[in-house]
Amino acid sequence: MSLEGVLDFKLLEDFVCLAQANSFTAAARERFVTQPAFSRRIKALEQWVGTELVNRDSPQLELTAQGQAFVKEAEEILSRLYLARESARALKKTTGNEISVAAQNSIVQTLFMHWMQEIEREIGPVYVRLSSDRLADCIEMFRNGSVDYLLCYTHEDLGNALDDARFQSTVIGAETLVPVSLAVDRKPRFQLPGNVSDPTPLVAYTHQSLFGKAIDQLMEREDCYLSRRYENPFAHTLKSMVVGGYGMAWLPHSFVKGELKRGELALAGDESWNVPFDVRLYYREPEDTLHSKIKEISARLAAKNTS
Repeated sequence: MSLEGVLDFKLLEDFVCLAQANSFTAAARERFVTQPAFSRRIKALEQWVGTELVNRDSPQLELTAQGQAFVKEAEEILSRLYLARESARALKKTTGNEISVAAQNSIVQTLFMHWMQEIEREIGPVYVRLSSDRLADCIEMFRNGSVDYLLCYTHEDLGNALDDARFQSTVIGAETLVPVSLAVDRKPRFQLPGNVSDPTPLVAYTHQSLFGKAIDQLMEREDCYLSRRYENPFAHTLKSMVVGGYGMAWLPHSFVKGELKRGELALAGDESWNVPFDVRLYYREPEDTLHSKIKEISARLAAKNTS
């Protein structure tokens, strides 16, 4: 990573996160990157500053004197940046009802549409600037104020996507990852748990993705024999590979219920192999009537989900 005299403010966020988490492993997990990549980013920041910020000889994570001084300034700089961004957003002039949303791709194709239908039923037409990407990128867009709302999956054992006190959130829906396979005469071509001599081919999420972590956690608890064949962070890509017969995969149920009903895909395991997720909406304190109304509608969806 070459900074060439220009500092990427994301490196400041990395360093503040490291100081708060007090662990490279925990901080890398929160920033949704691998630990080696996170370590390289901290090293790049140290190169830009011109001094070591972390004492790597200490058995526990410890900031150097320079690091302790720098983190205070970094926190202040980031606070001012966030406030400046939020002030600019508050002054932004829009034509009619306009919102911006970052959402994971599979949510865009499922619950997002239902959420928007509920909003437009009460508010009327809304112009939506929608960004669908990896979870880490969606979180970054929301954190830095590029979008008004974040829609993402969360899992009770893996924590929430954001724990920042500046943001509010509510669960507006639920999703379940189910193991699916191409169907042959309405029966799965590949099935769990597989066996030693003939492991079931797996079309997998990347290990660092939220779905990947949840599936890895499941496989640690269950006895299964899988052969990891392909890897991709996006559910729609894995679905295409399952339909092509390359292996089985865990996919959002709402994403494949049509194919399951038509017999094009089949469940590759019973309910013990299912992985439940919440769909959580993150937002800031409403600034106007439009956002206040969206908050009310979302809260009603949350109430329906828990009733």
